[in-house]
Order: sequence, then structure tokens, then C-alpha cells
Amino acid sequence: MLLIPISSVFSQNYKVEYENRSFLPEKYKKNLSEMIIEDYESPKLYDLFINTEDLCVYKQKENLRNSNVETIGNYIQNFVVTNPKEKTVYQDMNIENRNYKVKSPLKLSERWVMHRETKMINGIEATKATMETSKNNTEVWFAKSIKSKCGPSNFVGFPGLVLEILIKPKDENEATGIVRMKSIETLKDDSIIKSYFNNISDKTISRGEFDKIYEDYQKKVQEMYGGNGVDKD
Repeated sequence: MLLIPISSVFSQNYKVEYENRSFLPEKYKKNLSEMIIEDYESPKLYDLFINTEDLCVYKQKENLRNSNVETIGNYIQNFVVTNPKEKTVYQDMNIENRNYKVKSPLKLSERWVMHRETKMINGIEATKATMETSKNNTEVWFAKSIKSKCGPSNFVGFPGLVLEILIKPKDENEATGIVRMKSIETLKDDSIIKSYFNNISDKTISRGEFDKIYEDYQKKVQEMYGGNGVDKD
């Protein structure tokens, strides 16, 4: 469902819904139960809110299938606020029900290659950009007609709203990731978004400080569960 005109749009408040999926390699699935495969590959839904100043709020929709066991040894990212203009990222995080507000610089890669190739994604024309690293081949499709530098997570800074991301790992044992825009609508104001911006006005810590806290937490979990803590980047 699209609630915006296809022509170029400036200074709007948006709500964009994305579907995020990961697909395991077929040979890897042979050693896993159907339940584990289904849980891993099931779609995860995210919302991206954008205000007229092009500030981006990205958060996962509530997933009733999540359990407390899945969070042991992990941190929970409640939401991310990205400012492409000032190149800053604010992350609202939880470790064992304790909240942390993390501020870090936004690092935009200069290795993206822009292409002339286009395709339609839910009725919107998208342009292709690619980047190759030692681990992945990544495709990003962005809409020049929607004048925002926002996108899912840290995929920001493109000359248009990011509509789709495809991450193909070079290691055949790694999962392929796909993020795709499902719907987009304009909002009459930024009242939904303001609450997130108000939360980041509190005291923040650096990413390095948070990583140290998380490292100490993982050590504690490993001691409690005999080394079965789960690493999470």
C-alpha cells in the first residue's frame, strides 16, 4: 500500500515498513530441525520513521515469538536514531533490563558504485548501488523520487530513500540477507517520532564504553552457563 505520490517529494514525515529476512544455505539446513530453520528464516518487520529534518528512527516491530532464553548473552537494541547530516548515530540498548543510550559517529562508506540500472519496487522506481568487501557483495536500491537519505539501520546517506538491500556472503556457509520495503505512508506530523528524539537527549555513552560493558556481561554469562553465551556484533 502506497500513500505517497510517485513524483519527487520534499520535507515530509514518513513511516516506512520493511521486511527483513535471512536465508540459510541449503547444505547447512540438513543438520537443523524444521523449527529452527523456520524461526531463523521467518520475516522480521521493522518501522522507519523520518521527519522533515531527515532524522531517521529505525526499530523492530514487537515479535511475540521472542523469548527470554533468546536474549541471554545478547543485548537488545530498542531503536536507532540516525542523523545523516550530522553523521551521528544514537542507539537505545538494553542489557539485562538495564538501559544504555549510545552515541557514535556515523561512518559512511565511499566504496559504493552507482549504476544506471533501475527496477520497480512496490510501484516506486529504484536505482541500484553496489559494494564489494572481503566478506560480502551488497546491493542497495534507493528511490531518487523520495528525497531522504534515510534507510534501514546503517544503510543511509544515499541520494534517495533506501527501498531494498541484498547482502550475499562470499562464504557459502553464511546466510543471505534481504531487506525490502513493504509500504510507505506520509504522516501529518512528527508526534510519533518526537518521543524517540526526546529519549536520546539524556546522558549518552560512547560505543567503546558500551562494548566494554557488553564484553563484561558476556564473560559473566559464560561463567554462569559454562561457555554457552552467544556472541552478537
